[in-house]
Amino acid sequence: MSKIHHIITLFIALLMGSAFFNDIYAQNILPRSTPEAEGVSSIHIQEYFDTLMMDPRTEIHSCIVMRNGKVISELYPKPWRKDYRHTVYSISKTFTGLAIGMCIEDGLIQVDDNVCEILPEYMPKEISHLQKRLSIKDLLSMQSGIPVDTKLRANEKEWLKGYLAKKPTAEPGSKWAYDSMLSYILSAIVQRKTGKMLMTFLEERLFMQMGITDAAWEESPEGVTCGGWGLYIRPEAMAMLGQLILDGGKWQGKQLVAEEWIREMCSAQSVNGRYGWHLWQCDYQGWSEANGAYGQYIFIIPEKKMVVSMTQCTNKRAPLQRWTKQILVDRCQEEALNSSTHQINYTDYTLPLAQGKAHNHELISKEGIHLSLDKNPLGWKNVTLTQSNDTLLLQITDNREHTYYIYARYGTWEETRIEGLPYHTPPPFEGVFSNLPKSWHVASSYAWKDDNTLVMEMHWIDWLTSARIEIVFGNDHASLIFQPRDTGKKVVVNAALLKESNETND
Repeated sequence: MSKIHHIITLFIALLMGSAFFNDIYAQNILPRSTPEAEGVSSIHIQEYFDTLMMDPRTEIHSCIVMRNGKVISELYPKPWRKDYRHTVYSISKTFTGLAIGMCIEDGLIQVDDNVCEILPEYMPKEISHLQKRLSIKDLLSMQSGIPVDTKLRANEKEWLKGYLAKKPTAEPGSKWAYDSMLSYILSAIVQRKTGKMLMTFLEERLFMQMGITDAAWEESPEGVTCGGWGLYIRPEAMAMLGQLILDGGKWQGKQLVAEEWIREMCSAQSVNGRYGWHLWQCDYQGWSEANGAYGQYIFIIPEKKMVVSMTQCTNKRAPLQRWTKQILVDRCQEEALNSSTHQINYTDYTLPLAQGKAHNHELISKEGIHLSLDKNPLGWKNVTLTQSNDTLLLQITDNREHTYYIYARYGTWEETRIEGLPYHTPPPFEGVFSNLPKSWHVASSYAWKDDNTLVMEMHWIDWLTSARIEIVFGNDHASLIFQPRDTGKKVVVNAALLKESNETND
């Protein structure tokens, strides 16, 4: 790293605490090149992007293709943008795995160390012989032998005691079961051994070194970085993680993570033969994969010196590995190709807009339409709709009497910043997790599907969630149909319809 670059990175780090800075700043760290200069055809890149975008099982928010350490193409379909962070779910685990490797290199822990000796105060009074055998490597390989309990985080405040009190039903190391709480315990181990929260440790040892300046990570009620989920980073930071692993833990010539540890992470360490130290092996020999719920992926492809990362929101599985191999990897050339006249118009890529007409003058008056909603899982109490030209204003008051406004445009996307949590987050969420972002950005489009039906497409563009809303109007009532793409669980809410503002039911 050059002296000037180091000074700039340090200056940026000093600003990291600024909410204003974190909200608007996005830094392109990775060098750029053209596909042909790195032996890839622009035609094949477009075929790959078109395949990702057109398949009904995907909803792409970003895709970055790298070769030879350079970004050769990147896609951000509207309304998504490169400068917003995206929650990456279980890709968080791979960062936790890197932190464990750094602690091992520092001589603070070993993979065979027993958990009960590191965190004794969280163990039950009577410890079984299986609990005594639980080691760091059992956590890393998802082989604790403890039954998975997905409800513990919502029902208890003391996660460590709650989880470690559970008795293994299988010998640690003998049975594989994917469990995010194992990553959480690893985070607590990092905190115990370094005296710093996992996020702080990684900021100092990894993020600042790589120029990742605007990451955020959710914390537990116990004041521990969540470890297995809850990390917010920009798409480019995901690609940077892939490149770090591809280069054996080295970044810009500096060894940040031991090369041997990277090899172990990328090797099968579990009885299922596909899981390493918080990193997956792909279907294709030599490939590694970090992934997260709802379609977050990083493919690391050593044979072609490639990294492909993507974010999306889907509860369906598409053959992403196969497309990546057949369309891109198998067609790569070792030498540079002739410059191509084929130009990809990245601005043409957009997620589906609401379809229909722009106006419904008979139904929506100047005073707007007011809905008093029945009790519902969205936590919405009242909704008011007003329209001016091709802009629709959605005013939502929730059960906590918090009101926020979302703008939608016809034929394009309109972006709104809102204060508060995303729609699908119930009130208890605030008491369970901390260090959550305080504001979010929503991009929306609308159209009148017919004379009685309003359709809105919404994307929470610095979170992950997207949803389709339909409001079907009757004479004195309406039905609000809310269908998120992450869970796919449709919510139907009945509402009383009031057409005059002074009749609004508070």
